[in-house]
Amino acid sequence: MALFRKRIPVRTGKFLFHESVVRYRHSPDELVNRYEEGILRRVVGDGAGGLLLLEAEPADGREGAVAEIEMRLRAPGRLPRGAAEAGERALRHLLALDMDLEPFYKMARRDPVLAPLVRRFRGLRPVRYLDMFEALVTAITTQQVNLTFGGRTRARMVKRWGDRLLLGGETHYAFPRPERLARVRVRTLRSLQFSERKAEYVTGLAREAAAGGLDAEALRALPIEEAVGLLTRIRGIGRWTAEQALFRALGRVEAVPAGDLGLQKVVARYCFGEKRVEEKRVRERARRWEPWGALAGAYLFAAWRADLPAAAGPLEGGKARPGRAE
Repeated sequence: MALFRKRIPVRTGKFLFHESVVRYRHSPDELVNRYEEGILRRVVGDGAGGLLLLEAEPADGREGAVAEIEMRLRAPGRLPRGAAEAGERALRHLLALDMDLEPFYKMARRDPVLAPLVRRFRGLRPVRYLDMFEALVTAITTQQVNLTFGGRTRARMVKRWGDRLLLGGETHYAFPRPERLARVRVRTLRSLQFSERKAEYVTGLAREAAAGGLDAEALRALPIEEAVGLLTRIRGIGRWTAEQALFRALGRVEAVPAGDLGLQKVVARYCFGEKRVEEKRVRERARRWEPWGALAGAYLFAAWRADLPAAAGPLEGGKARPGRAE
C-alpha cells in the first residue's frame, strides 16, 4: 500500500479544525465524509482515473487553530503521477483552505452578536462537499427528515452504487457518480427507504448532471439569485436545497439557506432571544452580514453546539439540536 504525506499550509489565516469538520458527525451512518478520532477521511480521485484515500488532521495533532494541515494519501498500489497535486487540490477545496476570512471578521467585529463568536471560534471555515452533485443529493436526502434518517438512506445508496477502495482489508466508499445513479430505477431506491418523490428527484438530478447540466463554473459566476433560479428549475430542488448546495459545494457564503429550521432556531436564539423565527426574519437579519450570511450562520451553529448563552438572554431548553427542512 502506498502512503504519501505532506503538510499543507493554510494560505490565509489559520484553521480551527474540529469545529469546522464536526458537522460530519451528524449521522453515525456517514460513509463518504468520515470524521473519527480527530481525522477526516474521504475517497477522492487520484488524477489518473483511479481512487485514493485522503486523510487530514491538524499538523502535530495540535488543538485550536493551526497554520498547517497534515495530509496523507493512501492507495492500494503505487501513486500515479499527479496524485499528490490532485489530493492537495481536493483538500484545499473540501476545507476551504484558500478562503480569506479577514473581510468577514472585519464585518463581524462590528456586529454585537457575531463579535464574541469570531473571537471564540476564529479559524472556523465552511467545509465543503466535493462537487455540486454530491451537495444537492445530500440536501435532497435530508428534506423534511432528521439528519440521522437522511444519513441512513444515503449510506445505503453509497454502499450500493459508490465506487469502492479496498485498503488493508477495509472498504472505503466514494460518493456515487451521476452516471451510475442515472440508470437506477425509482423502485430500487424505494427499496432503500427513499420516498417515491425523493427517488425520482435523485434519479432525475443524476440524469441532469450526467448530461452536463450542473455547470459549477457558471453557478459560481452567476449572481446568487440567478444561480438559485437555475437550480430550482430542476425537479426536487427548492430554494433551501439550492442555497445549501451553493454554499456547501461552491463556498458561496452569500447563499443563506433561510428556510432551514436549524438556522431559524440559532438566529432566533442569538439574535432575538426567541425559540424560532420565520424565514423572512432570518433573511432580514442576514442582510446585516452581506455578503457573508451563510458563514455567519456557521458561527451561530458553533455557538449552539458549545451551548453558549445568547447575549439577548438564554433560551429555555435551548440544548436541543436544530433540525432541517426544505
